[in-house]
Amino acid sequence: MAKNYYKVIGLDIGSAKTTVCIGSIDAEGRIEIHNASMVKTRGLERGVITDLGEVAGCIEEVVKKAENKARSFQGSKHSKRKTTRISSVFTTISGEHILGNNTKAMLNLSNRPVEISRKDIQRAIDSAKYLSASVDRDVLHALAQEFIVDGCKRMKNPLGIFGTRLGVNLHIITGGTSYVKDVIKAINRAGLDVEGVAYSGFATSLSTLTEQEKQAGVILLEMGAGCVNILFFKEGNLQYTGVIPMGGHDITREIARKLSIDLLQAEELKLHYRNASSNYSGNESSSEEKIIIKKDASNYESITRKQMEDIIDKKLNEQLLLIKKDLELAGIISRVKCGVVICGGMSFMDGIIEKLEKILGLKVSMGITRGFVSSSSGLSNIFYSTGIGLIMHALRQKNIDNKKTFSTGNIRSKIVAKIREVYEEYF
Repeated sequence: MAKNYYKVIGLDIGSAKTTVCIGSIDAEGRIEIHNASMVKTRGLERGVITDLGEVAGCIEEVVKKAENKARSFQGSKHSKRKTTRISSVFTTISGEHILGNNTKAMLNLSNRPVEISRKDIQRAIDSAKYLSASVDRDVLHALAQEFIVDGCKRMKNPLGIFGTRLGVNLHIITGGTSYVKDVIKAINRAGLDVEGVAYSGFATSLSTLTEQEKQAGVILLEMGAGCVNILFFKEGNLQYTGVIPMGGHDITREIARKLSIDLLQAEELKLHYRNASSNYSGNESSSEEKIIIKKDASNYESITRKQMEDIIDKKLNEQLLLIKKDLELAGIISRVKCGVVICGGMSFMDGIIEKLEKILGLKVSMGITRGFVSSSSGLSNIFYSTGIGLIMHALRQKNIDNKKTFSTGNIRSKIVAKIREVYEEYF
């Protein structure tokens, strides 16, 4: 019998790139990414929309590109399948308006021990969320770190345990309501509905970090064009979220300012000489290599390679020291056992791993996109890690069991299971 797969679409709108990923659960219960597309972002800076029309046009462009890829794949291998038409998406949001904080709540269940139900668990989580509620902020994630039964029993899942009081420790990530609404409006203007919103850093963590790393203690640095997202995991839980409002675009602006050139030329120079002073060290002939820069239509000047790399290096050091300061203020560095994982466009700067290791005193490694299968090539590219992590999050949100085959033959069993779940919860 033919299988019916529920596909989800992940839209990641970053300051430099916008991607669309299409994924589902395959017949073996694995997350399958069918294809992904990428375009250059326009009209957005540090997670803030500066031109609604430009962002909407960018979304339309990347969605059309993804649909064309899907048609090409279906036409060559699955001509009888219905053509993919993207009408709704899960999307990411980022920017310096993102805040993460730890909170807790206690729920009185009964005077006598009662069996804790799913409804009780949800009530405890909702109580903790309510304490962090604000008229100008939207809760993006409420992540349970641990539950406490009767003040002493600490556990990951209290379902079925007897107790009189249920406490919960949560890590809550919120975003500015106006920023979230702007992103949703841009997507709606592109002709799409929004099924859900996720913080980009959290989405990236799902596709780049292992459970072993999260248990032991690991820092994820998502080093993008507009911001650096900082996430710290320990004992399997997200315990800290921070955002540094600086990124690769700030290095471009510094080059443009120092050399009095336009941003386009500055970006090209950054991409070509982004070695963070690591390659010319000790090589005098290389450091004195001449670089010709265009000042205006008829005016050219030359600088040395070392001068260019010094501009890049100074700005990069400034950003890395801000990251260190943020981690020190949060008391995180001493708690890390599995080092630092970096991803994002800035992670490709030569020498950045060595610089981070020297500044933080921790082992640093490049992130690897994992946890999925695909018949398409190139999807392990770290630039798709956020979109793929968003697919993972979306499938979780939809309660799709990735250990089952989704066929028309198991509809009855799913209905029976749902009835049993409701009965056990309320009775």
